[in-house]
Amino acid sequence: MKWIAPLQWIIVVAIPTALISCDKNYTVFYEDEDADGLSVFSDMGNNVMSCYINGQAFRTRGRIYNAGFSRGYLSTEIELFKDAAAPDSDTLTIIWQRDAFSPNPNSISLVLAVKKDFSYNDFTAFNNTRLVIDGINGYFMVNSNHSEKGTGSIYFLRAVLMPGNAAGINNQLSGIFEATLPSYKITRGRFDHTLPVGHPQGVVFF
Repeated sequence: MKWIAPLQWIIVVAIPTALISCDKNYTVFYEDEDADGLSVFSDMGNNVMSCYINGQAFRTRGRIYNAGFSRGYLSTEIELFKDAAAPDSDTLTIIWQRDAFSPNPNSISLVLAVKKDFSYNDFTAFNNTRLVIDGINGYFMVNSNHSEKGTGSIYFLRAVLMPGNAAGINNQLSGIFEATLPSYKITRGRFDHTLPVGHPQGVVFF
């Protein structure tokens, strides 16, 4: 009988420890030897974006599944939203969230005007396409500050979105970009993400 209490204590400690150890990081960061602090440009589903902001290295946070004690949740580095409120067109917003160790800003966004009823198939049309971001039909934004709209360009090497394959590597977004804003100069941007769809473990919400 003397072993019951210690055994119960061991179980109480072991269960939370096991849950915590189930956290999983879906981001892979390989540093570019020719660009200090940036990830290599890749098309492997590494779930990372990095760039220079005013000459300082910026990278997104890791995509981490937190097991938790009751229900797990996914902390993501990128999110895609569609706003269909306007009568004549939709707006597609891509948001990259910074890593805790990166300097400000907290996020970088790309806002694009797209056709009404923009769909998954329309998103796939970005594949292997370069867009000029002119500040009218699209703009870059920092910290969700709409008063500072930036121009630039983005090249989508890969833009594939198939809802039926929501967890698969085929749902990918990768490419490069640069932007100029009133207070920020963004250079050598490169991104590479998988795109699971919808709640509760998604990054694409449209």
